[in-house]
Amino acid sequence: MLSLPKLPVCQRKNQHGFAKTDIPIFKQPGFATNYQIGPDVWFGANCSTMANVGEGCVIGAGQDVVKDIPDWSVAVGNPAISKSRKQVKNVLIICGSFPPQSLVGGLRPAMFAKYLLNYGWNPWVLTRNFTKEDFRYDEKMPIELPDSLKHQIIKVDYSLVDEQTYLETRTIIDKIRDFFYPEYSNPPGLYFAVKRKSTDIILNNRFDLIFATIPDQWQLTLGAHFAEKYKLPLIADFRDIKEQEEGLGRSFRTSLQVIRFAIRRFITTRNVKHIITVSEFHKRTLEKRLKRRCSIIYNGFDGASFKPMNLPKGKGPFRIIYIGRILDIWYRNPKILFIALDELITQGTISLSDVLIEFFGTERKKLDLLIKDLKNQEFIKFHDRISYADVPVKLNEAQMLLLLTNEGRNGILTTKLFEYAGVKKPILCIPGDQKEIDKLIHDYRLGYSISDVNTLKKKLVEWIDSYNVGSFPVHISSNVEFFSRENQTRVLSQIFNDVLEIQNS
Repeated sequence: MLSLPKLPVCQRKNQHGFAKTDIPIFKQPGFATNYQIGPDVWFGANCSTMANVGEGCVIGAGQDVVKDIPDWSVAVGNPAISKSRKQVKNVLIICGSFPPQSLVGGLRPAMFAKYLLNYGWNPWVLTRNFTKEDFRYDEKMPIELPDSLKHQIIKVDYSLVDEQTYLETRTIIDKIRDFFYPEYSNPPGLYFAVKRKSTDIILNNRFDLIFATIPDQWQLTLGAHFAEKYKLPLIADFRDIKEQEEGLGRSFRTSLQVIRFAIRRFITTRNVKHIITVSEFHKRTLEKRLKRRCSIIYNGFDGASFKPMNLPKGKGPFRIIYIGRILDIWYRNPKILFIALDELITQGTISLSDVLIEFFGTERKKLDLLIKDLKNQEFIKFHDRISYADVPVKLNEAQMLLLLTNEGRNGILTTKLFEYAGVKKPILCIPGDQKEIDKLIHDYRLGYSISDVNTLKKKLVEWIDSYNVGSFPVHISSNVEFFSRENQTRVLSQIFNDVLEIQNS
């Protein structure tokens, strides 16, 4: 038996009788029944079982099994309803990276793969594997997946040496081709390597749908190739688009590159049946540019990990925590928070022992320009990067979580926003973006978006005072289940079903 965290509860029916009213229930005789769980069974988190479960079954997260589940079945719904695994539909997910490698864009398809089986879709994953010799190799984001899926994650080894070899062996004709098809050389040659590896997978397995999730163009081009060749519906998932960075300055060469990719994106989406993206800005932009219907599937949070925890209470400073990188201060800038606290401490309104800002995995040198002129610096601490598995605990230790907006970029709803919401700690977003992030924080009562020093100073004094007298909320009361990755995957699976129904009609 295999299980996600929180083992399934195997209960017995009729453990106690309750027919007599003059005898306590726990003293009345029952009729205990034993149940059998077959080999190679996968239980999702938080299941309860009061029936036999056959061999090779998959029980979705949170299911209550009250009727026997036949061999080789998938059970979903509450109470659990089983269907043959042979009836489960297969989807090929094409993505640029996949955990445990913690590159940008890999977590989103991993969470879809984790939960799709709960909704009748069996995922196969086709992705790149960075070799250990590659400086980009990084396996610090383990995601627990059912063992039954692990052989369905196909990783194609492709290194920097392979990229360089491709560039050095191109002919003039290849270079001309790559100019018009920029995804062939970005990353260099990867498209062809993955295509060669994946052809046998397509031929040897029955797929119902292809899902290309895209920070890069090659995933979409490869998905479009297979969709056309094997008459399969294609859904494109745009996690990133070039238009999100229009607020940043671009060189002529970069602008030309953007135009080339925009043309290829337009061409390769002509046969896409549906487009998925991550924010209202992305949705509006893609619908306008591509003239196609789009839906939003938020990055969300994994509710199995990111949830409120009742940790031991210890008196200490008011802790504000930020976990992650800061690429540069023009990009994510906590300046107004530093200034506000420095002024409050200098004025004697609060003391150094009242507050602590902690950065995990953030390089201090990125913020030195902001810190060096502060009169008080002791309230800022930097820590080494922590593993992804440890992040939820660390977030729960904070009184408030710091969210830094992506200045100069549009529609960036970072996964951090949703993971913060999952642990239900108040969010401090600085500066406010006056757009979608502010609206989500306001509408779902997730915390505060503040853009000026004076307002922030007033709120900091208010929060610290309430914390010192024990009235600052440990967790927010908002309902954030809508943003869970499982719920977002449920919405995605319905889109899959709708597209497949239209395809087969």
